[in-house]
Amino acid sequence: MRPAARILLVATLALTVLVSAALPALAHGRGSDATNYDSHVTEVPDIEDVQWRVYGGDEVLWVDNRSGEEIVVEGYADEPYLRIGPDGVWENGNSPATYVNRERFGQVPVPESADPDASPDWVQVSDQPRFAWHDHRIHFMGTGLHPRVTDVGARTQLQEWGVPVSVDGRDMEVLGELVWVPGPPWWPWLLVGLALALPALIGLRTQPAEGRWPGLAKPAAAVLWVVVAANAVFLVDALFAVPLPLLSQLFAALQTALFIGLGVFGAWRGWQAREGAFTALGVGSGALFVGQGLLLWSVLGASQLSTVFPDVVPRLVTGLNIAQVVPLGVVAFLGTQRLLPDLDEADEGQEPVDATS
Repeated sequence: MRPAARILLVATLALTVLVSAALPALAHGRGSDATNYDSHVTEVPDIEDVQWRVYGGDEVLWVDNRSGEEIVVEGYADEPYLRIGPDGVWENGNSPATYVNRERFGQVPVPESADPDASPDWVQVSDQPRFAWHDHRIHFMGTGLHPRVTDVGARTQLQEWGVPVSVDGRDMEVLGELVWVPGPPWWPWLLVGLALALPALIGLRTQPAEGRWPGLAKPAAAVLWVVVAANAVFLVDALFAVPLPLLSQLFAALQTALFIGLGVFGAWRGWQAREGAFTALGVGSGALFVGQGLLLWSVLGASQLSTVFPDVVPRLVTGLNIAQVVPLGVVAFLGTQRLLPDLDEADEGQEPVDATS
């Protein structure tokens, strides 16, 4: 592959990584909500056709109100924060909770006009009777271990929580608890992933001919196609695993699609086994290793995953994304090194360029 093409591919990969790093707060469904914290509802108000649930381990509290009555959720100063009823969902613009609940750690500026003692300023945010939000009463607000977690290998109850609500003037409360649940060991998933990716090395005993090496490139490309297809798991999870606003889901899906797209490019060019095939294989493999492997590392060892599949599925795919870089990296390196002399010989007949002319 010509130097300009190599630079373009590397720049594309670097840009994709930067995009992924620049949008962590929106990247739900990409491992950001894989955790060992399990926050779950233990008691709900006695209202028919109303469901309460915590998604993402301890990420968001969700309610689906099909009762025909309007539920009012209170904020942190006992002010009305949400109205969820037959006509949809309304947020109180004067409630500080409206702003701090938009981000997992509450790192959102609250306007001075947000006064919990002021009359509610209701703004409709959905025409459906369901909503999910980052309620900070249900999870640990720190970034490290909860102070009560003294043994990461032991299940530990951390706190009980309550979210006050009212229906037609009747005060009620949604109750729950936050628990630390140890996750599985991470290394078996890497071993399984490596075993699945080893067929990429089948062509090592073949030889290049006339500037092409299909015997080496095609088995590796086939493995990369399998890895690419497996990553549809994360694309589905980005869109459906957590009921967050559509914009957040689309950003997560876009990030996943960018990495998958680079993998598709590498597998397609690798299968053609023409000039640049091995560089493309390396770029595709590297993109999946970084974007769908390292950035989702927490999926391997977390006990609480946000997925519509059995937990074994995203763990297996993540292990494959990480481990495949070893055999595919060997193929990309050997193929590039063996074919480089052919390109050098093609340039031997060219006259050197006088830089001073």
